[in-house]
Amino acid sequence: MKKYLLFTILLISIYGFACSCPPIFKLAQIQKIEIENSECIFIGEVIEVDNEELTYKIRVTESLDGNDIPGNIYTGKNWKGCEPFIEENGKWIIYGHMEDGFLSTNKCGISRSFENPVIVIKLKELELYENKTQSEKKLIFQKLRDEEIMKARKELENEIEHLRKIR
Repeated sequence: MKKYLLFTILLISIYGFACSCPPIFKLAQIQKIEIENSECIFIGEVIEVDNEELTYKIRVTESLDGNDIPGNIYTGKNWKGCEPFIEENGKWIIYGHMEDGFLSTNKCGISRSFENPVIVIKLKELELYENKTQSEKKLIFQKLRDEEIMKARKELENEIEHLRKIR
């Protein structure tokens, strides 16, 4: 019994502190969950990043849920070890909430940059290309990545249109 209790406590502590994101099966399912569980949904411009303090400043450019005023500037806080992690300036779609005075993106959420909107790169295993040279594998990887980025940008465009309609 003591071993079982110790094991349970260990598991709870590991999952309590670690960030373990479930795999994404369908983007539409995750979008629905994000819409239902976000205090704020907007497009914003990250204007300042402090990677030492894990903070960033983001200016709202368009509210997608009607709760944010364009021009508003939030100070956000990144989760240690959890995606999404905002570490450079640029345009983002944000699904988040306020926590201790900071904007936080939802853990394991789909907030993402417009520059690289890929949520999960669904690459085929490179072992399928065992007989290829390292440079050929690199080219294959880059081609697959480029295809994923094009697809992700289209998905992001559709997502924003959907959010604008339900606003």
